Amino acid sequence: MKRTLAALPLVLVAAGLTTACAPGSSDVEDHVVKAVSEGSSVPVADLVDDADAKRFTIVCPYELPADVATRLGVSAKDLPDLSKRDDAQALVAVTATGVDAAEFRRERVDLCSSEGPWPVYEKTDTATVAVTRNEDDVYIVTRAS
Repeated sequence: MKRTLAALPLVLVAAGLTTACAPGSSDVEDHVVKAVSEGSSVPVADLVDDADAKRFTIVCPYELPADVATRLGVSAKDLPDLSKRDDAQALVAVTATGVDAAEFRRERVDLCSSEGPWPVYEKTDTATVAVTRNEDDVYIVTRAS
């Protein structure tokens, strides 16, 4: 019993360190929220913080990974599967070394209010998106038709 109690603080510290150091999509979400909060029209390339990104798209609820893979020219196994969910979205960037995908909830920013799938954008694209804020204080991002 004494050994178990003596080891407990070490286990708790290790669990805390693992949780604190685990990478999450919150950095990507925070970047997107910061980018869209800067105006009513924002360059679409500002949504991606990854300097190595060559091209990118947004994956919206109910999209099949195979459809997104075809759009991006990558393997579906590298993509998040949101095909049965409506609570999340993902930003997917293709880099020289592979695919970076970050899934995050739609509670702070909603990139999926426009009809149809997002096109693929180059990191150098000059297209813009419109940004509004709804009554729930969520940023709503609408791409041009």
